Amino acid sequence: MFKCIPILKRDTKSIKVIMELQSKLKRVGFTGREAEVYTALLQRKEFTAPELIKMTTVTRTKIYEILQSLVRKGVCNESFKNGNKVFRAVKPKIALQNMIMNYEQVIEEKKKEFELKQKIEIEQKRKAADTLEKEIVTLYKNNRDSCDPLDYIEVITDIGQIRERWLKIQKNTRKELLVFTKPPYAIPPEKNIKFGSKVLKNKIICKSIYEYNGLQSTDEKHDLVKVINTFKKSGEEARIIKELPMKLVISDETVTMFALDDRLSMKPSITTMIVDHPHFASSLKNVFESFWSGAMTVEKFSENFIK
Repeated sequence: MFKCIPILKRDTKSIKVIMELQSKLKRVGFTGREAEVYTALLQRKEFTAPELIKMTTVTRTKIYEILQSLVRKGVCNESFKNGNKVFRAVKPKIALQNMIMNYEQVIEEKKKEFELKQKIEIEQKRKAADTLEKEIVTLYKNNRDSCDPLDYIEVITDIGQIRERWLKIQKNTRKELLVFTKPPYAIPPEKNIKFGSKVLKNKIICKSIYEYNGLQSTDEKHDLVKVINTFKKSGEEARIIKELPMKLVISDETVTMFALDDRLSMKPSITTMIVDHPHFASSLKNVFESFWSGAMTVEKFSENFIK
């Protein structure tokens, strides 16, 4: 509890104690003037506003504003006595608890206000993006319409775009889909099951060769077989081989999507090329069929490599 200092006692030591108290009060949320008025209130049972003006450096125009603030924060009570409004300090323990609760409430209100502001800004940006998209699409289409001898070749390095194009190729396939499946994956096979199963319902021919070279443990090999069998139940034909030369997708003998290892580091790369050319697709289909004939069935893989 704060030490009560008599009003009439104004020596250097007592003034220093009061100033230290005021400094500490500011640390828990009091403003400088609020701290000054509250320390004055602590020194006597009750005060009128004019008496507090004499006790503090607060002006007549500000004293009622500060007292009302202290009342709202729960550190000061007001009442009437003999027709005059009088003010009393709330017990220090309760007053400090009220100050902390008031601070928490202010923080929570600011948080809600900030969150609301963020939601409004996000919605504004979303609307602006929707409007801007129409303008960008127009410019993009005009640019795409210009003649380029290599328009049938597309190079993508962003994994999000690669994922989107792979899903689109699957969706647009009408007859046949041939796939070399090897890491790194834009979409891991186990996460592509749901979408791939929908594609297979279109009764297309789908053949996939899976690479097992990077699998070390029996559990990893078992998980691969589990995923493959899930696709097989949906109609996919599958085989497994130790190593594949590239990531490859051939759709309807027309569109080819592939990624090669970096020739310097020999590390798997996600840089992907998409070629919309039937002669190129036909050539790579011959490559696929060659690897297909040399790959083993899932049953043979399980028998030889999963113990």
